[in-house]
Amino acid sequence: MKLRKALVAGLALSCLALTTTFAHAAWPERPIKIVVPFPPGNSSDVSMRLLAELLSPRLGQPVVVENKVGAGGTIGTGFAAKQPPDGYTLAMGSTGPLSIGPTLRPETMTYDPLNDLEPIAAIAWAPQVMVVRPDEPFDTVAGLIKHTKEQGQGLRYGSSGVGTTPHLVISKFLHDAGISGMHIPYKGGMQSLTDLIGGQVDFMSDNVPVFASALQGKRVKPIGVTSAERIPSLPEVPTLAEQGIKDFSMQGWILLVAPAGVPDEAKHRLEKEVAAVMREKEMRERLLGFGLVPMNMPQAQIPAFLKDEARKWKEVVELSGAKKN
Repeated sequence: MKLRKALVAGLALSCLALTTTFAHAAWPERPIKIVVPFPPGNSSDVSMRLLAELLSPRLGQPVVVENKVGAGGTIGTGFAAKQPPDGYTLAMGSTGPLSIGPTLRPETMTYDPLNDLEPIAAIAWAPQVMVVRPDEPFDTVAGLIKHTKEQGQGLRYGSSGVGTTPHLVISKFLHDAGISGMHIPYKGGMQSLTDLIGGQVDFMSDNVPVFASALQGKRVKPIGVTSAERIPSLPEVPTLAEQGIKDFSMQGWILLVAPAGVPDEAKHRLEKEVAAVMREKEMRERLLGFGLVPMNMPQAQIPAFLKDEARKWKEVVELSGAKKN
């Protein structure tokens, strides 16, 4: 009898161990959601849909994108931050909701970007290009600065809204160049572009896809890119730093993040599979086609990067005056 009880107990323990092992190896056992806090169709949204498409077969589960928009991306990001940290809800982390929002719109912040979210992987840089009309008498940033000084008043520049990255990038440029400008905010980059072509504003800066058609049709001309290095889609256009704006480097970025506390099993699997996707030729080529640049940043470096970005964008928000609006 004792032997029988011992065998039954041993069998039960073995079954329990097998069950535990099976449960541990099961992630993911249902679909995974990536929350994108911006409308469908823009380059950041498309980058996440591409990631989801290529990640799904690697994880053996559907990976779907859900758009939750509003308040400069803080609504969707806040929603994702408050979801159970089980690896089944992820989010697109970007410059606005993670680095600009805490200074620009603290009243909308329901989350702490550095403590309530956990970086999984770096996806892409979102560099900007500064453009003017083809009939302007200058072709460079230096020419724009000289023309502004000769005019004796700041040129008009358009942006997709107060506190957006295009507004802040130009604010930083004006500050570093020692000139002034008149900001004309719009409800989107395309509206601003329409008025640039029509002569209502004199120059603007935005992500490359905003200008793709206008650049191809030569309705605008590029005078500089705002990143630290030239970008593959516009290799002939020099950076602002190359043109005398010392150490200028201002661009957006896209990360994949998760609610803080995601299980190590899920986190490490995601890191591994996303890294594999980022090495795929299709992923890299299609990102470049969207006007983005693969980020090539190890996951271990992202936390320090986010702290530095929070400091940098806080300074730019404050010098731009955007917080007063």
